[in-house]
Amino acid sequence: MGTVRELPTLFCESVALEVLSGPKPGLVDPISPSSHEDMGPREFLACLPELRRCLEEALELGIDGEPVDELIRSLPAWNVDVITASGGPNSVRGIVFLGSVYCYSAGLENDPFPFGRIRVVGRRCTEALWNRSETKCGRIRIKERLAGVFGEVASGMATARGVSLPVLRATLRAGRPLEEAVIHSVLACMSTLEDAGIPRKLRNWVKRRASEVLRAGGPFTERGRAELHKFVHECAERGVSPGASADVTVVGLVLLLARWGRDIVSPYRDPPRRWSGGAVERNSQASDTVGRNPGGRVRGRREVLKG
Repeated sequence: MGTVRELPTLFCESVALEVLSGPKPGLVDPISPSSHEDMGPREFLACLPELRRCLEEALELGIDGEPVDELIRSLPAWNVDVITASGGPNSVRGIVFLGSVYCYSAGLENDPFPFGRIRVVGRRCTEALWNRSETKCGRIRIKERLAGVFGEVASGMATARGVSLPVLRATLRAGRPLEEAVIHSVLACMSTLEDAGIPRKLRNWVKRRASEVLRAGGPFTERGRAELHKFVHECAERGVSPGASADVTVVGLVLLLARWGRDIVSPYRDPPRRWSGGAVERNSQASDTVGRNPGGRVRGRREVLKG
């Protein structure tokens, strides 16, 4: 990627890619019965210009060297602006937070992969915002001390780097469509994350079912697709929405596009193109992928981008 100034656009493109890929259990896409009564693909796409503006402001705060308190002060207003642009739903809060912390940190470091700075900024934001929430999901997080997206930034985007990105890369390298890569990533994140948006009694069920779908082959086999569709309807019946997995997959897509370019996800890309490795920041490197191969076989875990 040429410059950190591309990051707000990459985040918006990645939200669109995630939202338009399906079926995904409990999440917004064009074909699944969704657990969201307040949000659909149209609402997500409608708020992208406002999301980009807010992320550009976060990036500028970092570039200008403004203290993290300015980021913290701005976040509530950005939430309102993006939610208003989407028509009122609150399903965008997670990506507003993740994207703002990421873009601010990238601007501060002039580095599109600022994982060390994200850890520092994320922990400061968590300290300031942990006990402030107007949403049901936030109140559950506070009551049960669940890390959620706060934990993701405080860890330097560990799940995005160590689960989502490797799965996306492995699936695309195997020649599978982008839509399947997104579904695969979402399922892998569901099997891992502690999501405050899921009722306590259903969290282990979501993890178990996501793991079962992956073992059955996920979106890559007939049996896996049958299990996936079953899981989609089970989530709709229970009103379960594992939104954190969608948000983390968006960050994984941002990392993918920032590292290898937009055309890496195009069906018209040049076949000889190589997924070359190499440094992405000081003391970090791209390595072989991890997670589950297309077909569900588990491989050893190594991060593609290291902070």
